[in-house]
Amino acid sequence: MTSWKKAVALIAGVTIVVEVLMVATGMGPHVVLVAALCTLVGVGAWFVVDLARVAVGAGGAVAPLPVEPAARSDRRVMRLRSGLAYGRADGASLENLRVSLVDLVDDQLRSAHRIDRREDPVAARVVLGDELDAFVNDPDAAAVLLKPRSLDRILTLIERL
Repeated sequence: MTSWKKAVALIAGVTIVVEVLMVATGMGPHVVLVAALCTLVGVGAWFVVDLARVAVGAGGAVAPLPVEPAARSDRRVMRLRSGLAYGRADGASLENLRVSLVDLVDDQLRSAHRIDRREDPVAARVVLGDELDAFVNDPDAAAVLLKPRSLDRILTLIERL
């Protein structure tokens, strides 16, 4: 027998027993009213028990705390990755790419760490690390972007900011 059939049978059984006891003791035959009251109380109890089962769970374990979502990559970085994968490199485009990456680094420093690279270069260097700081501060670093591994490393460092 399923759980809802057991609950209905229990409510009906208790209602019949109460009705029989009332008639046997001479309390008055308000059968319909007592049946409605017993059904209402039984369904309410059934609801509370069923709700308690769902709320607590089978083992009584507390639900785990929600995990904070992982930081997503900036759209500009993703656009740069795809542009490099399908584009060709020349001196001007590499310099434009370097300028875009430096702007992205500056945005991340300001928004995530509340640091302006030009006003506080020491704190910026600590956050950026030696490799990314060298890329940002060296105007000839655009040549590094020709090598896919170097470019991937720079983009990964920027994403970690």
